[in-house]
Amino acid sequence: MTRILSSELLKMRTTRTFYGLVVGGTGMVLVIVVLVSGLVKFSPGDEPLRALMGVAGFVQAFALILGILVVTSEFRHGTITPSLLAVPQRTRLVLAKLAAGLIAGLVLGAISMGLVALIVSGFASLRDFDDGATGSATVRMVIGGTLATALSAALGVGLGALVRNQVGAVVGALVYSFVLEPLTNLVPGVRDVVPEYGIGGTGAALSFTGGGDRDVLAQVPGGLLFAAYAAVFVVAGILVMRRRDVTA
Repeated sequence: MTRILSSELLKMRTTRTFYGLVVGGTGMVLVIVVLVSGLVKFSPGDEPLRALMGVAGFVQAFALILGILVVTSEFRHGTITPSLLAVPQRTRLVLAKLAAGLIAGLVLGAISMGLVALIVSGFASLRDFDDGATGSATVRMVIGGTLATALSAALGVGLGALVRNQVGAVVGALVYSFVLEPLTNLVPGVRDVVPEYGIGGTGAALSFTGGGDRDVLAQVPGGLLFAAYAAVFVVAGILVMRRRDVTA
């Protein structure tokens, strides 16, 4: 299993798409954080660190796409056949891709969340404003955001195994995340459930960045539910991979 995982990590590291997602996602977040921290005038009672950690949560979308590409790129480029010849047990192959996605998500999340915390703390000292968070809350946001990013990558691996069409999987994931789930806030009877128990709500709960104008679960229950969503997609993806013919 170690050799399979090393192979999957090598595949990931040797593609420009991987570095594009990592640099693009992290760079976009850091630019926003620097501009807001350096230019916006905060009022007493504001929580700039929590708000900007929420912005850093956008890297979860990049991790989700990365997880999808770990699987679907094999089908798109026709490399799934030699991969399965090298690893005939499809469950082991998907699990290796899952582990690679988790590692990449952990690294991406730790870098993004850690840098955001450092940047906001630095500007708070320079501009003499309160970042609105205690030391323990900052640690919870960094750890929770890192885990949420890793689980987003895991969810992407499962979705990619379910929907092997790369464009369809990526577009579907983004439409659900940024259009369909937010729209549930407008539907009576649903807006009190999905924002709290949906994928986006549980991700915000785990990141410890939820609250404000919507209710979210506590960090641990939200994280467990988010992990359960990822596990369901991974298990479903493994079952489909085991049963589906591969003709690429």
